[in-house]
Amino acid sequence: MARTLILSLQPPGGGGVQARRYAKLLPHLPAAGWEFHVVGPDPRLDAVTPEPFAGQEQFCHYSRWVSRSRRCAIRKNRRRAGTPLHLWFGLRQLIHLRLEGLDGHNPQTHALEGLRAMALETAATIPFDLVAGICPDFLVLEIAMEVAGQLGKPFVAIYDDPYGHREKGLFHPAHPERQRAVLAAAAGAVFASPLTLERYRQQGLLGSTPARFLPDCFEEGAQPPPLTAPPLTATRTAPAAPVEPMAETGAPLTLFHPGNLGPWRPIEPLLEAVRRWQLEGNGALRILLYGYLYEAARTTIRSDPYLRNVIRVEAAVSNERSHQLAEAADALLVLIGPRHTDNLPSKFFEYLPHATPVLVAGPAGNPLQGILEDLHKGLYCDIESSTAIFDALVALQRQAGGYRERHPHNRDSIGAYAAPQVARAWGVAFDRFLADRRTP
Repeated sequence: MARTLILSLQPPGGGGVQARRYAKLLPHLPAAGWEFHVVGPDPRLDAVTPEPFAGQEQFCHYSRWVSRSRRCAIRKNRRRAGTPLHLWFGLRQLIHLRLEGLDGHNPQTHALEGLRAMALETAATIPFDLVAGICPDFLVLEIAMEVAGQLGKPFVAIYDDPYGHREKGLFHPAHPERQRAVLAAAAGAVFASPLTLERYRQQGLLGSTPARFLPDCFEEGAQPPPLTAPPLTATRTAPAAPVEPMAETGAPLTLFHPGNLGPWRPIEPLLEAVRRWQLEGNGALRILLYGYLYEAARTTIRSDPYLRNVIRVEAAVSNERSHQLAEAADALLVLIGPRHTDNLPSKFFEYLPHATPVLVAGPAGNPLQGILEDLHKGLYCDIESSTAIFDALVALQRQAGGYRERHPHNRDSIGAYAAPQVARAWGVAFDRFLADRRTP
């Protein structure tokens, strides 16, 4: 059984997107001949809602080097601005920042040194064949490369996100010389998006280092218990619209979006499409957003009766609960920021086992469009065009039943993204990296 020591600032169990990606893989990797042992900050200190998972005690090695200011910042940023808890954690963050500043304490350096110390401590008791690091943060890759050198082991670079500035159709790598040095020293590299891999090749960052695109995955298993909450179409309030609505002409449509929405994923075109939907009387529509939503969008929704009658913003829920909501919805909503042409959101893969169709709004050229079409799972539209989003909603209202009916016929293609299959692909990739390293 080969073993890899992986350094990450978002370790499994932490509740973040990258954390979920590896939590799903870890129990299945031994069947592929590998164990991944992940070193990272203790999620009980560094995450708002830690979610334990199978194999966590065996495969995760947590550092407690988490600054108090960082702990407070995480909790503050998950609360709505101006609320008592937001103010309380903000005050505590400020106090700890001042205290830390008095002795020259740097929260990022502290966390990275915690990774290094825990990695070396773990390697003293468990033999490893490889050392890997996960970007973001790029500094983790450099620390992992140094730890690999100290242990005399090959190093693998994992890019869950690129390191640099992304804009529409373009990528400007940060510190390209440092990235070339890290990748030149690597036995191999793994990318979470095929477009990111292509960009790194085009920029000359990869050189001759072997590299693979490996997608996210979903967990196999029994469906979650039935939803016991009130129906998704229930609303808390029903304020009167400014004008008399037209008669409903279509079937009710409920869309569910799990996860945070910051200003880098602007939803103004979606709001405009919803407003038009209401004005034209296209039928009952509910959009349920579970997680953080940036304040400007919240304000727009609150101030517009057409929107607040349709869109509900709720607190984030557990993974099990999110699957219940996905199963009950008419469609899963996935939003990709206009600059993130290379981004493949984890939530798309997470809910693939459900017959629920998917509406993806994202930039042109995103690889998810092709995957969505190959799997016959739903519709893709331009996130910056309210007309495109409106047309997609209309098409989804008419075709949602058809997507559900086709779902059982796509099980083989969807099954390629199951955690055991993807774990096998990781094992094959790492076997190849080691073999290439040993071959002159």
